[in-house]
Amino acid sequence: MDVFANSAALAALLLSGQAPQQQTPAAPQPVACLAVPGAGVDALMARIAPADQAVTEVFAGVGASDITDHQLTPAERALVREVLAGLPQLHRDILHHHLRRLNFLDLQPGSGSALTRVVNPGDASLQFDITLKASLLHDSLTDFLNTKEQRLFVDDGSGFSIGFDAGDSDALTYILLHETSHVVDQVLQLTASPANRFGAGIWEDPRILAMPHADSLAARTPFRRHPPVPGRHAPAYYQSLSNSPFVSFYATAAASEDLAEAFAWEQLHTSQGQRLTLTVRDSEGLPLFAYAPLETEPARRRFAQVQTFIAQYEQACRVASSRMRSGLPSADETTGGRL
Repeated sequence: MDVFANSAALAALLLSGQAPQQQTPAAPQPVACLAVPGAGVDALMARIAPADQAVTEVFAGVGASDITDHQLTPAERALVREVLAGLPQLHRDILHHHLRRLNFLDLQPGSGSALTRVVNPGDASLQFDITLKASLLHDSLTDFLNTKEQRLFVDDGSGFSIGFDAGDSDALTYILLHETSHVVDQVLQLTASPANRFGAGIWEDPRILAMPHADSLAARTPFRRHPPVPGRHAPAYYQSLSNSPFVSFYATAAASEDLAEAFAWEQLHTSQGQRLTLTVRDSEGLPLFAYAPLETEPARRRFAQVQTFIAQYEQACRVASSRMRSGLPSADETTGGRL
């Protein structure tokens, strides 16, 4: 349901040894173009609205308090507009069809920062509300990641520390990429399908990891309902993660989170040049382990799969546009909705 507010969505483990060499898995069958003629970012901005009571209750249930709707300032609206405009065409097109509301909430922090919620489960055309903590409009990506990651570890007296460095990037771009990828996933049934190619060889079903990932050391984090990890074990856990197909510990929570993380980080890294490093330091501040999560060989293979899927969709839209200009039937009229 959510990238950060749904603490119950915990599932998955990490590979602790060297990941076997393999070719980039095939991307799922491409989807016919869903573009809405004439629809632009203004149409999505118009869906910014107050949150339902049910949404505030979810945030209250994970520890948030003093919850009120946030009224965007002109500068904040400009930032949201810029981020929405920068989403992949696939995401924007699906949002035009399936986003009901985009909400921002002022609140005293609990454990939730963002929530993607189906408002009409069971209906033929799913509608979603995406709700974000308003402070994300001003948070840096570095601070956001460090705050979230610290919840996985407990002070054991070792003095070990964990730190991400994402440069001066904002958190909002990552958050919206991740949350809107949940909408894409649910609308297209990518991870729910038994033929989930994004999870081939990784997930047995949406919650259960395939071997050897299920025997991973890095599986034993709070994202798998394990206790927080003693700080002295952080180097071994990140070594495990660096050799796994997962771009983050959060990606191990469930197949849906794995896909949302892969889509979000692929777009940040490939399309926006995002760099990210993780360093574990000892009590003297000396580095014990460091790596670049977006540049490992397993991450590159997953990103290539995402790139192919998005590129196929954009090509489908170019073909559809050309056919429309030529007065020919669209692809979904001739193929039943898929290419």
